[in-house]
Amino acid sequence: MSYLGKYLKMPPTFEMLQNLEEVIEKEGYSLGDLSLCLQVEFSPYEMTPYDVIPFANIGCDGIHYGFLTDFGMVSDLENAFIVCISPMDFDAPIKIVARNIREFVSLVCTMKDATTISNINLIKEEEQYISLFKELKKEIDEENEEQANYVVEKIRSTIGCKIIENVYNYVEKEIMTAREQQTILSTLDGIGIVSLGSMNRKHIKYKLEKDMEIKLEDVKSFFNSATTESKLAFIRDAQFTYIISDKIELKEWIINEMVKLGLNDEAGRLMKI
Repeated sequence: MSYLGKYLKMPPTFEMLQNLEEVIEKEGYSLGDLSLCLQVEFSPYEMTPYDVIPFANIGCDGIHYGFLTDFGMVSDLENAFIVCISPMDFDAPIKIVARNIREFVSLVCTMKDATTISNINLIKEEEQYISLFKELKKEIDEENEEQANYVVEKIRSTIGCKIIENVYNYVEKEIMTAREQQTILSTLDGIGIVSLGSMNRKHIKYKLEKDMEIKLEDVKSFFNSATTESKLAFIRDAQFTYIISDKIELKEWIINEMVKLGLNDEAGRLMKI
């Protein structure tokens, strides 16, 4: 699993899901009954953040879930925030949906459908969550629900996850608050940048927006005096606005800068996109 980089292997909860999949498949069920397809290969999209390691997808529209490593700052993938990437949702393709993989599994069990979780990317108000759950109840198919309930109970008994009583409160308040407490710079994708220890230095942002024309020389000048956190914020925003993928010269330069910062794993992922 070279795409895992320094992490070498998937965390325990992922391995438990893999083992469970083998067991329930013999009984005629699958995690796919919850639209949860585990993946052990790096299948990047232009919108997949370079410091996100995908571990599951829903089997359509390129929607996938991954571990947010914060450019390698996370020491254990078991404790990494979980990000939903929905490439076709151009206005809101990325959102943090869980505090860690165990809570992500709890969210899947609560929603009984990993596909539905991707809808969270597009909403943030409590009324929208209420409407989403009302629509879900209307679309319930008895046969599919029976299969989903069986798989959910198997997951809960195996992993010990809980049902989330208030999904809106969990995602929009608990998760967002926890993330905001970690970050010192905001980014266009909503993920932000955590502190890397650049004490007593001012973090300045290079303001970017979609379809913006930038000069490589200006970016180089910015990097000459920017903190590491500011550089990473630029990289996030430049990816989110497709500036990196649209400009080959900038992409090659960014790869070299990432290597200088010791971000070999992330640079390797960028090279594959």
